[in-house]
Amino acid sequence: MNTFYEYEDIFGRTETAHLNRSFAELFELAASIRRRLGKQDYLLDEYISMIMEGANATLAQSAAEDGFAVSSELRHLCLNIMDGKTDCAGHSLYKKFEAYISGHSLPYQERVTKLNLYCVALAGDYLEYAAGKYRQEQKKTLQKTLDIVRLRDLYRTLTAILGGEDELEHLNLLFRQRFMFVTPMAAYLQGLANDLLYSLTSRDIETGRLAVHLQLGQEDSN
Repeated sequence: MNTFYEYEDIFGRTETAHLNRSFAELFELAASIRRRLGKQDYLLDEYISMIMEGANATLAQSAAEDGFAVSSELRHLCLNIMDGKTDCAGHSLYKKFEAYISGHSLPYQERVTKLNLYCVALAGDYLEYAAGKYRQEQKKTLQKTLDIVRLRDLYRTLTAILGGEDELEHLNLLFRQRFMFVTPMAAYLQGLANDLLYSLTSRDIETGRLAVHLQLGQEDSN
């Protein structure tokens, strides 16, 4: 089966019906739970408000832009090492990247081609580093908006009143399906992936070949 048969297989399909269904079902279920809670319905109101504010603490658009922009750090590191400079020597990845670049000379004349190929080769290590750093940053951001301890307490209280977790778990699932199908971390990683694609699709002026083809050639020679 051809995964990329249609344009929609790349940019995504306009499947909005399930989003509308999730939205309607979410509010129907919430209303049903509120009725069962009686005078304690304010607990559900607080719970829903907290997860909504938390979900909107970082916009997916901003996260994707951050992921794309942070790739400049990888390029700066590689350039620094290629030029024999030590401005970035204090970076946690500097020694590892220096060892790789020093041990993998490239036969191409174009400086930008070498840079792109080094960025491609080191993208995996950088991805792990950048994702870990972003995770910590997001946690600090969310802590300013959301009291996770209070959210857990509300969950426990509500499930105790309702006599089980099923209804609240379903509510959480519907909320995620409707409002959190792209998380900030997923958007951030996509931003990093888009920058990597730029490196892979750059064209070497000397050979006229794309970086991805040059990279595949290197893999074949190993």
